[in-house]
Amino acid sequence: MESSKDGYPWQVTEHDPGAGGQVGTTGISKIVVDTAIDTVAAAIGGAAPPLAPWVAGGATFIKAMGPRLYAHQQINLDTMMGQARLSSGMEFEDFTATVENDPERLLSFVAACDAARRTALDEKIKALGRAVGDLARDDALVDESAIWIDLFSQIEAPHVRLVLALFEMDPEYPGQGYARLWNRSELRGRLGLSATVNILLNTLISVGLLREIPYEELTPHDRARWGVSGGSKYRPVYTKGPLANEFLERLQIPTDGSWLAQRQGAGATGPAAS
Repeated sequence: MESSKDGYPWQVTEHDPGAGGQVGTTGISKIVVDTAIDTVAAAIGGAAPPLAPWVAGGATFIKAMGPRLYAHQQINLDTMMGQARLSSGMEFEDFTATVENDPERLLSFVAACDAARRTALDEKIKALGRAVGDLARDDALVDESAIWIDLFSQIEAPHVRLVLALFEMDPEYPGQGYARLWNRSELRGRLGLSATVNILLNTLISVGLLREIPYEELTPHDRARWGVSGGSKYRPVYTKGPLANEFLERLQIPTDGSWLAQRQGAGATGPAAS
Protein backbone atom coordinates (compact mmCIF):
# COMPACT_ATOMS: atom_id res chain seq x y z
CA MET A 1 0.00 0.00 0.00
CA GLU A 2 1.26 3.46 -0.84
CA SER A 3 2.13 5.67 2.09
CA SER A 4 1.89 9.40 2.68
CA LYS A 5 4.87 11.56 3.53
CA ASP A 6 4.06 11.04 7.23
CA GLY A 7 4.54 7.29 6.87
CA TYR A 8 1.00 6.00 7.22
CA PRO A 9 -1.19 4.70 4.38
CA TRP A 10 -3.22 7.16 2.37
CA GLN A 11 -6.81 7.21 3.52
CA VAL A 12 -9.24 5.34 1.32
CA THR A 13 -12.31 6.75 -0.38
CA GLU A 14 -15.73 5.18 -0.56
CA HIS A 15 -14.70 3.59 -3.87
CA ASP A 16 -11.79 1.63 -2.38
CA PRO A 17 -12.27 -2.00 -1.33
CA GLY A 18 -12.77 -2.37 2.39
CA ALA A 19 -13.39 1.32 3.03
CA GLY A 20 -16.49 0.57 5.05
CA GLY A 21 -14.48 -1.45 7.51
CA GLN A 22 -12.12 1.36 8.46
CA VAL A 23 -12.80 3.75 11.30
CA GLY A 24 -12.70 7.48 10.60
CA THR A 25 -11.78 7.22 6.92
CA THR A 26 -12.40 10.07 4.54
CA GLY A 27 -14.65 7.76 2.54
CA ILE A 28 -16.98 7.34 5.48
CA SER A 29 -16.81 11.09 6.12
CA LYS A 30 -17.81 11.84 2.54
CA ILE A 31 -20.78 9.48 2.65
CA VAL A 32 -22.04 11.08 5.86
CA VAL A 33 -21.51 14.60 4.49
CA ASP A 34 -23.24 13.84 1.18
CA THR A 35 -26.22 12.26 2.92
CA ALA A 36 -26.62 15.23 5.23
CA ILE A 37 -26.37 17.71 2.38
CA ASP A 38 -28.98 15.85 0.30
CA THR A 39 -31.36 15.79 3.28
CA VAL A 40 -31.01 19.51 3.95
CA ALA A 41 -31.29 20.41 0.28
CA ALA A 42 -34.51 18.40 0.00
CA ALA A 43 -35.96 20.21 3.00
CA ILE A 44 -35.11 23.59 1.48
CA GLY A 45 -36.76 22.55 -1.77
CA GLY A 46 -40.12 22.37 0.02
CA ALA A 47 -40.04 26.00 1.17
CA ALA A 48 -42.86 28.44 0.51
CA PRO A 49 -42.87 30.53 -2.74
CA PRO A 50 -41.84 33.85 -1.06
CA LEU A 51 -38.54 32.15 -0.25
CA ALA A 52 -37.89 31.21 -3.88
CA PRO A 53 -34.59 33.15 -4.23
CA TRP A 54 -33.33 31.62 -1.03
CA VAL A 55 -34.53 28.16 -2.03
CA ALA A 56 -32.76 28.20 -5.38
CA GLY A 57 -29.58 29.78 -4.08
CA GLY A 58 -29.62 27.93 -0.77
CA ALA A 59 -29.79 24.47 -2.28
CA THR A 60 -26.95 25.30 -4.65
CA PHE A 61 -24.89 26.77 -1.81
CA ILE A 62 -25.37 23.72 0.40
CA LYS A 63 -24.38 21.37 -2.41
CA ALA A 64 -21.31 23.49 -3.13
CA MET A 65 -20.21 23.32 0.50
CA GLY A 66 -20.02 19.54 0.41
CA PRO A 67 -16.54 19.26 -1.11
CA ARG A 68 -15.21 21.97 1.21
CA LEU A 69 -16.58 20.25 4.30
CA TYR A 70 -15.22 16.93 3.07
CA ALA A 71 -11.78 18.48 2.50
CA HIS A 72 -11.87 20.12 5.95
CA GLN A 73 -12.58 16.79 7.61
CA GLN A 74 -9.86 15.04 5.62
CA ILE A 75 -7.25 17.62 6.63
CA ASN A 76 -8.29 17.37 10.27
CA LEU A 77 -8.03 13.58 10.30
CA ASP A 78 -4.65 13.69 8.55
CA THR A 79 -3.40 16.16 11.15
CA MET A 80 -4.67 14.06 14.03
CA MET A 81 -3.13 10.86 12.66
CA GLY A 82 0.19 12.62 12.07
CA GLN A 83 0.31 13.60 15.73
CA ALA A 84 -0.73 10.08 16.77
CA ARG A 85 2.18 8.67 14.78
CA LEU A 86 4.67 10.98 16.48
CA SER A 87 3.26 10.39 19.94
CA SER A 88 3.04 6.62 19.66
CA GLY A 89 6.35 6.04 17.90
CA MET A 90 4.71 2.96 16.38
CA GLU A 91 4.53 1.53 12.89
CA PHE A 92 1.08 1.97 11.37
CA GLU A 93 0.36 -1.76 11.28
CA ASP A 94 1.21 -2.10 14.98
CA PHE A 95 -0.90 0.95 15.81
CA THR A 96 -3.99 -0.35 14.02
CA ALA A 97 -3.61 -3.85 15.44
CA THR A 98 -3.36 -2.47 18.98
CA VAL A 99 -6.38 -0.19 18.60
CA GLU A 100 -8.75 -2.50 16.75
CA ASN A 101 -8.18 -5.45 19.09
CA ASP A 102 -9.00 -3.53 22.27
CA PRO A 103 -12.62 -2.30 22.62
CA GLU A 104 -11.66 0.48 25.05
CA ARG A 105 -8.96 1.81 22.75
CA LEU A 106 -11.18 1.47 19.70
CA LEU A 107 -14.07 3.42 21.22
CA SER A 108 -11.76 6.21 22.34
CA PHE A 109 -10.15 6.31 18.90
CA VAL A 110 -13.56 6.63 17.23
CA ALA A 111 -14.48 9.43 19.65
CA ALA A 112 -11.23 11.25 18.84
CA CYS A 113 -11.85 10.96 15.09
CA ASP A 114 -15.37 12.32 15.49
CA ALA A 115 -14.19 15.25 17.62
CA ALA A 116 -11.35 16.07 15.22
CA ARG A 117 -13.69 16.12 12.22
CA ARG A 118 -16.06 18.59 13.87
CA THR A 119 -13.68 21.32 15.00
CA ALA A 120 -11.80 24.28 13.58
CA LEU A 121 -9.44 24.47 16.57
CA ASP A 122 -6.07 23.21 15.35
CA GLU A 123 -4.63 22.83 18.86
CA LYS A 124 -7.53 20.55 19.78
CA ILE A 125 -6.97 18.33 16.73
CA LYS A 126 -3.29 17.92 17.57
CA ALA A 127 -3.97 17.28 21.26
CA LEU A 128 -6.47 14.58 20.29
CA GLY A 129 -3.81 13.01 18.07
CA ARG A 130 -1.22 12.99 20.84
CA ALA A 131 -3.76 11.42 23.22
CA VAL A 132 -4.54 8.75 20.61
CA GLY A 133 -0.83 8.01 20.30
CA ASP A 134 -0.49 7.65 24.07
CA LEU A 135 -3.58 5.45 24.06
CA ALA A 136 -1.96 3.03 21.63
CA ARG A 137 1.61 2.89 22.92
CA ASP A 138 1.14 2.28 26.65
CA ASP A 139 -1.40 0.10 28.46
CA ALA A 140 -0.93 2.24 31.57
CA LEU A 141 -2.12 5.34 29.68
CA VAL A 142 -5.34 3.93 28.23
CA ASP A 143 -7.67 5.25 30.94
CA GLU A 144 -6.00 8.64 31.23
CA SER A 145 -5.87 9.12 27.47
CA ALA A 146 -9.55 8.19 27.18
CA ILE A 147 -10.42 10.81 29.79
CA TRP A 148 -8.48 13.51 27.96
CA ILE A 149 -10.05 12.56 24.64
CA ASP A 150 -13.48 12.93 26.23
CA LEU A 151 -12.46 16.27 27.74
CA PHE A 152 -11.09 17.68 24.48
CA SER A 153 -14.23 16.54 22.69
CA GLN A 154 -16.23 18.99 24.81
CA ILE A 155 -14.16 22.15 24.31
CA GLU A 156 -13.74 24.73 21.57
CA ALA A 157 -12.07 28.13 21.28
CA PRO A 158 -14.47 29.97 23.67
CA HIS A 159 -13.65 27.49 26.42
CA VAL A 160 -9.93 28.07 25.87
CA ARG A 161 -10.35 31.85 26.01
CA LEU A 162 -12.18 31.54 29.32
CA VAL A 163 -9.50 29.28 30.80
CA LEU A 164 -6.78 31.72 29.70
CA ALA A 165 -8.59 34.54 31.51
CA LEU A 166 -8.24 32.56 34.74
CA PHE A 167 -4.44 32.78 34.46
CA GLU A 168 -4.39 36.58 34.46
CA MET A 169 -2.90 38.30 37.48
CA ASP A 170 -4.46 41.22 39.34
CA PRO A 171 -3.37 44.34 37.39
CA GLU A 172 -3.60 46.45 40.54
CA TYR A 173 -0.79 44.48 42.17
CA PRO A 174 1.72 43.60 39.43
CA GLY A 175 4.41 41.13 40.39
CA GLN A 176 2.90 40.34 43.78
CA GLY A 177 1.30 37.02 42.86
CA TYR A 178 -2.34 37.98 43.31
CA ALA A 179 -4.52 36.14 40.83
CA ARG A 180 -7.41 37.92 39.20
CA LEU A 181 -10.75 36.55 40.31
CA TRP A 182 -13.75 36.62 38.01
CA ASN A 183 -17.46 36.63 38.63
CA ARG A 184 -20.01 35.42 36.09
CA SER A 185 -20.85 38.88 34.78
CA GLU A 186 -17.20 39.78 34.20
CA LEU A 187 -16.52 36.56 32.30
CA ARG A 188 -19.60 37.15 30.20
CA GLY A 189 -18.32 40.59 29.30
CA ARG A 190 -14.80 39.35 28.57
CA LEU A 191 -16.05 36.71 26.13
CA GLY A 192 -18.83 38.83 24.64
CA LEU A 193 -21.47 36.25 25.49
CA SER A 194 -24.98 36.42 26.86
CA ALA A 195 -26.38 33.94 29.35
CA THR A 196 -24.73 31.21 27.22
CA VAL A 197 -21.62 31.79 29.34
CA ASN A 198 -23.37 29.54 31.87
CA ILE A 199 -22.95 26.60 29.49
CA LEU A 200 -19.20 27.21 29.31
CA LEU A 201 -18.92 27.57 33.08
CA ASN A 202 -20.83 24.36 33.75
CA THR A 203 -18.74 22.42 31.22
CA LEU A 204 -15.43 23.73 32.54
CA ILE A 205 -16.40 23.01 36.16
CA SER A 206 -17.50 19.48 35.29
CA VAL A 207 -14.14 18.62 33.66
CA GLY A 208 -11.95 20.23 36.32
CA LEU A 209 -10.80 23.31 34.39
CA LEU A 210 -12.71 25.86 36.48
CA ARG A 211 -13.47 26.09 40.18
CA GLU A 212 -16.00 28.16 42.08
CA ILE A 213 -14.39 29.57 45.24
CA PRO A 214 -16.48 29.24 48.43
CA TYR A 215 -16.78 32.51 50.33
CA GLU A 216 -14.99 30.98 53.31
CA GLU A 217 -11.85 30.39 51.21
CA LEU A 218 -11.50 34.03 50.15
CA THR A 219 -8.87 36.00 52.00
CA PRO A 220 -9.70 39.41 53.50
CA HIS A 221 -7.64 40.91 50.67
CA ASP A 222 -9.70 39.08 48.02
CA ARG A 223 -12.99 40.08 49.62
CA ALA A 224 -12.00 43.74 49.77
CA ARG A 225 -10.29 43.87 46.38
CA TRP A 226 -13.16 42.31 44.44
CA GLY A 227 -16.01 43.68 46.53
CA VAL A 228 -17.29 40.27 47.54
CA SER A 229 -20.06 40.16 50.11
CA GLY A 230 -21.04 37.12 52.14
CA GLY A 231 -24.34 35.51 52.95
CA SER A 232 -27.24 35.86 50.53
CA LYS A 233 -25.39 38.66 48.67
CA TYR A 234 -22.49 36.42 47.68
CA ARG A 235 -21.90 36.30 43.96
CA PRO A 236 -19.63 33.34 43.15
CA VAL A 237 -16.13 34.07 41.93
CA TYR A 238 -14.07 31.65 39.90
CA THR A 239 -10.49 30.52 39.57
CA LYS A 240 -8.69 27.86 37.55
CA GLY A 241 -9.43 24.24 38.32
CA PRO A 242 -6.98 21.43 39.10
CA LEU A 243 -6.57 20.38 35.45
CA ALA A 244 -6.24 23.86 33.94
CA ASN A 245 -2.44 23.85 33.75
CA GLU A 246 -2.18 20.41 32.16
CA PHE A 247 -5.04 21.28 29.82
CA LEU A 248 -3.14 24.20 28.30
CA GLU A 249 0.10 22.20 28.29
CA ARG A 250 -1.55 19.43 26.31
CA LEU A 251 -2.95 21.98 23.87
CA GLN A 252 0.50 23.61 23.78
CA ILE A 253 -1.09 27.02 24.42
CA PRO A 254 0.94 29.46 26.57
CA THR A 255 -0.70 31.49 29.32
CA ASP A 256 0.95 34.81 28.37
CA GLY A 257 -1.74 35.95 25.94
CA SER A 258 0.31 35.26 22.80
CA TRP A 259 -2.20 32.68 21.58
CA LEU A 260 -5.02 35.22 21.65
CA ALA A 261 -2.84 37.82 19.91
CA GLN A 262 -1.89 35.31 17.22
CA ARG A 263 -5.52 34.41 16.56
CA GLN A 264 -6.44 38.07 16.36
CA GLY A 265 -3.65 38.69 13.89
CA ALA A 266 -4.76 35.71 11.80
CA GLY A 267 -8.27 37.10 11.61
CA ALA A 268 -9.97 34.58 13.88
CA THR A 269 -13.59 35.40 14.56
CA GLY A 270 -15.24 35.92 17.91
CA PRO A 271 -15.32 38.62 20.60
CA ALA A 272 -11.76 37.97 21.73
CA ALA A 273 -10.47 38.46 18.21
CA SER A 274 -12.49 41.54 17.33
